[in-house]
Amino acid sequence: MRLTEEDQRIYQTTLAPYLASPVVRQMASYTQHGAVSTLGHCLAVAKISLWLNRVLRLRANTDTLLAGALLHDFYLYDWHGSGWRHSYRHPEVARRNAVRYFHADDEVQHVIRCHMWPLGITHTPHTREAILVSVADKCASLYETLFRRKDVRRSCG
Repeated sequence: MRLTEEDQRIYQTTLAPYLASPVVRQMASYTQHGAVSTLGHCLAVAKISLWLNRVLRLRANTDTLLAGALLHDFYLYDWHGSGWRHSYRHPEVARRNAVRYFHADDEVQHVIRCHMWPLGITHTPHTREAILVSVADKCASLYETLFRRKDVRRSCG
């Protein structure tokens, strides 16, 4: 999977303000899957989402798509050892953090809230952006868990 030069420009420009924030960079200190940090995972989900949007010609709003993808796991704690409750609880924690730190709009909040679907059956995605992030999250999570890559970003762009 390769992003086009235009996709890379959109990715970098859109995410730059978020990545400049120390609180977002904190995600690098938490392990997500295997040996991948939460920040690395979220960046991979953003790239996969953007790539899927282009190849499937879905015309999703890239600002909403990328913000939702980057912030979908913006919960800022170590989830290991918290059991099954984390799967249900963390989208709401991430959504509240996105609102608190970035004043996330309703569309971005929807992406964050629904990213665990179908596990989070009560929050069904109903926008292109939310569906793309949910699918991309499953792809990245599976890859990271099976292959335990330290830097998944290299393989995604």
